[in-house]
Amino acid sequence: MYPPRSNKYRKKKQEKQRRQNRFWLTLNLALIIAIIALGAYYLAEERVPAGSKGSSDPSFVDEPASHSNDERDGNTNSSKAGEGSTQSSDSELNDRVRGDDAGLADEAGEVSGHDGADEAAAHNDPTATNDPTGEQEEPLLPGEEDQEAVVHLHFAGDTIFSGSIAPKLEKEGYHYPYEHVRDLFLNDDLSVLNLETPVTAGGTPAEDKSFVFKAPPKSLPPMHKAGVDAVNLANNHTLDQGVEGLLDTIKHLKDSDIRYFGAGKNKSEAYSPLYVERNGIKIALCGFSRVIPQADWAAGKNKPGVAVAYDSTAAVKTVEAARKEADLVVVVTHWGKERTTVLEKHQTSLAHSFIDAGADLVIGGHPHVLQSIEQYKGKWIAYSTGNFIFTKKSDAPDTWDTAVFEAKCSKKGDCRLKLLPFRTEIGQPVPLKGEEGERLFKKVENLSQNVKINKNGEVLFNN
Repeated sequence: MYPPRSNKYRKKKQEKQRRQNRFWLTLNLALIIAIIALGAYYLAEERVPAGSKGSSDPSFVDEPASHSNDERDGNTNSSKAGEGSTQSSDSELNDRVRGDDAGLADEAGEVSGHDGADEAAAHNDPTATNDPTGEQEEPLLPGEEDQEAVVHLHFAGDTIFSGSIAPKLEKEGYHYPYEHVRDLFLNDDLSVLNLETPVTAGGTPAEDKSFVFKAPPKSLPPMHKAGVDAVNLANNHTLDQGVEGLLDTIKHLKDSDIRYFGAGKNKSEAYSPLYVERNGIKIALCGFSRVIPQADWAAGKNKPGVAVAYDSTAAVKTVEAARKEADLVVVVTHWGKERTTVLEKHQTSLAHSFIDAGADLVIGGHPHVLQSIEQYKGKWIAYSTGNFIFTKKSDAPDTWDTAVFEAKCSKKGDCRLKLLPFRTEIGQPVPLKGEEGERLFKKVENLSQNVKINKNGEVLFNN
């Protein structure tokens, strides 16, 4: 006997309801599980800093100082970047050196000049801050959350131990120049000076030069103990004591465990970048001079000398080679005219060509005064660091102002720049504090375009 029709319909309806209830229960459980999983994922992301790569050994990995320059570079491909590059002949280079406009001589006493290259305009950096007050801090560099993904660098200007400095150091000791910078240099990743003097007990003084420098070998160990890691030799005093003086300088630098670049026993070594690694970041240091007193100072195939940039072909090739090998490429260059804050056209054209070739940071010297700072294609150019360990000329107060240029750079080549203000006293840079320091910042800011320097010395792009 069939059940009544109403009972059959009721049972079908109840079964349908049970199926619907099971469906919604399953769906709700799935949604709850998904929400829990998503919450756990975001919680885990907040606990792990972006870009964290774990710890690495920040210790120096340089080759021993007793090795040859090729060995200390640790690279066999780019060590010959300058070899075979097109250069002006000695006679052509002599003509260009003689044809340069005469600069105002100070204790460095040299001349430099200009060429006809047009000065290019600075490019805007769309990622930089545009705070008109200069008080806003720049954003963190990529990877800066992980301190081992950033290198902390210091660059300082012209360094000599001659003239009125010599008796001062004989009295105070050769540690004296570093009294106020020792902590900076010992606690960073890399400190670089422009060594504008041969270091030798011998040598033959260069002729036809207003000022010929020389430093005793005992000046270098205190430099190393103060935290100086490397020196640029591409300048107009490296051969003041001839080839013998240059080769002695190289030997004494190696003995003191101080690295060098910008000059060498031949063209290949002179143009070869100096490679060092810090915090897992490979850094290339390249040195070039646009100021030499005579053409035979330029390094040749089998001739000791300086890496020059009157013809920039070899220098640009060096930078291009370094770009392929290193994470961060820094160019230290000697150029411009002494005792003037006005740039020579070759300074701008060379700086831009180095960045176009792959440089991440350009640091200049030779004018003995601070000059402007520029940002080009997002990269910083400091046109002159001024004097550092130097004499103090009473008739040239602009030469008293100097700065240690501090850079913090990421593995991607992004750098933040900061000025630490100093005054050059005889044989010792002394820090400027408060209003004196702010005056120096304003001075450099006024020389520069689209640059703001806040009260902490941080250099900001201000378009």
